Amino acid sequence: MGDAAAKYGRSFSIGLRGALEYRLNFAFSILAAVSPVVIQTALWTSLYAPGSGEMLFGFTYAQMIAYTVVANLVSRLVRTGFEYELNADIRTGGLDRYLVKPIGYFGFRLCVFLGGKAVQTGLYVILLAGAALVLNAVLGVPVSVTTAAACAASIVVAFVLNFLIFWCVGMAGFWLTEIGFLFEAARIVIITASGGIFPLAVFGPSGQAVLNMLPFRFTIQFPTELLCGRIPAEQAAVDFVLAFAWIGILGALSRVLWNAGIRRFAAVGS
Repeated sequence: MGDAAAKYGRSFSIGLRGALEYRLNFAFSILAAVSPVVIQTALWTSLYAPGSGEMLFGFTYAQMIAYTVVANLVSRLVRTGFEYELNADIRTGGLDRYLVKPIGYFGFRLCVFLGGKAVQTGLYVILLAGAALVLNAVLGVPVSVTTAAACAASIVVAFVLNFLIFWCVGMAGFWLTEIGFLFEAARIVIITASGGIFPLAVFGPSGQAVLNMLPFRFTIQFPTELLCGRIPAEQAAVDFVLAFAWIGILGALSRVLWNAGIRRFAAVGS
């Protein structure tokens, strides 16, 4: 047990060192998070009549701006990237060296991912907390210890779900040669379906009802609305149960895809 923990601990440190080596990239990623907020804020400002108190898609102007800011920070917080390394290991045959080592590849990639996200997570959590306080002071968005704690728990769930979603997408590398385009297409679809660009209410009642049942919402919109105080406690409990159910489903699916992919990987002699 201790030996396994040490191995995964070293895997975590690999990701952490990699993140610290590319500090400039991280700085640019923070700057890149600002532009969508500015663009979306300008869009919603033009759509809402100034001082009218009107609601669009069930949001007041203040609520929509709060949603925009928090959703963009959450989307950056849970963003992945390991799928490219996974695809490179499959495509080049580098996966071989992991299969003969006494460490699970899934656990290795998860620990490296968490290590790489450690520094980012700390900074984005600070930014998220600061944004919540500013939104509370300037726009009157209700933020409490309870909603902050629920949001923190939901972000942990979002990390796990997003990792499993992109792990399953990455499994396509066993059957397709070049899938970089697939990752970007999947990312656009997933961030849209998760409420990362607009609240899911913009898709209408029927569209929102369908999207609410899928796992993507729990990666961005769910944490965002929890922090903004838009989800009652009873509904939040139901949503957490559904999110955990999706973790189980995606975990099982990832295992099925991995086993099928490894058989194909071995069959072609990579």
